[in-house]
Amino acid sequence: MKVSVEQIRERHEAVEARRRHYEWKSEQPGRLALHEVWRHAYLARPYLLGAPEDRVAERFCNIFMNAMEVSPQGQITMVAMSETDEYMQVFTHMLEEYGARRNGMPPDEVIGRARAPLLKYFEKGTPVGVTLFEGYSTPTGPILVKYGKRQFLEPMFKHGEMRIANAGLYNDANLLSAVRDDETSRTFFIPTWRERMENRTYLDVQGHRFEFNDDDIVLPLVFDDYFLVSLCEHIHYRMPTDFEADAAIVIHDPIRFKQRLISTFLASNPDYEPMEGSVIYYDPYRDYSKFRVPEMAKHFGYAYQKEARIVFRPKRRPSAPLKPVFLSIGPMLDYADMLTL
Repeated sequence: MKVSVEQIRERHEAVEARRRHYEWKSEQPGRLALHEVWRHAYLARPYLLGAPEDRVAERFCNIFMNAMEVSPQGQITMVAMSETDEYMQVFTHMLEEYGARRNGMPPDEVIGRARAPLLKYFEKGTPVGVTLFEGYSTPTGPILVKYGKRQFLEPMFKHGEMRIANAGLYNDANLLSAVRDDETSRTFFIPTWRERMENRTYLDVQGHRFEFNDDDIVLPLVFDDYFLVSLCEHIHYRMPTDFEADAAIVIHDPIRFKQRLISTFLASNPDYEPMEGSVIYYDPYRDYSKFRVPEMAKHFGYAYQKEARIVFRPKRRPSAPLKPVFLSIGPMLDYADMLTL
């Protein structure tokens, strides 16, 4: 459902009243609380004002997932502010946006959708990830972690046998939601609520004209397929549930692993450019210039996974669709541990 100009005007009036309140309060004795500073920041630039309900609801669910985590004790906890306050900031933005809409709060159905993935961790009692890593002493240095089924991870651990998938395969409705993603496009949204209030139907951005009706501009960045290896940079107690994993490989010499993988791949596929590192998570409504390499970026809804990836990008456009390749990088027993349920 799109958003009418009348709805935007109504929301704008509510936002402006709230903005003026916090600006008045900031001039009174004492200071604004941190959450009030975040609220005012959103009210001064209400980027979701013209966004449709379904997109706002999806964003609420993404933020809710990333503001929470499963602790080593198997409890749902808030992500520590010392780690990041990004998701508390944008969660506060969501509360202000919903406050400007007619119901004033996120609908119960949306709250239920946001909570559902967290409840899944406790379907069998103690979260699977807590059981999997119980008693394991995490290495003190950098690590990489691969979660998956034992039948696939055991050959990788013992013999170095790996299947390297092309990114296009991840855009499959049959995959788990934590795995499924369109890995060959990145989508941005450009707010247009001001222009719509002025009855304008287009926006000029860097010499390009974008037309719109009753929605924000949806701007996809599409790029060619590539090969992708995904891992995590930390032990996460929610990942085994998300990936339906019954095993994990903890790599305590990431440099050796990456060197072996990259050299083995390039030996038989020399026309590829390797890249590796931490994934950059971007907010499609706010981070228009946060990354330069789209293969190394993902929507911020996946940020809780703290992914590290190794990418092989073709130096020229392939003449045929990419298909998974199979490699053997040698046994990993001397620089990794394998844990199973």
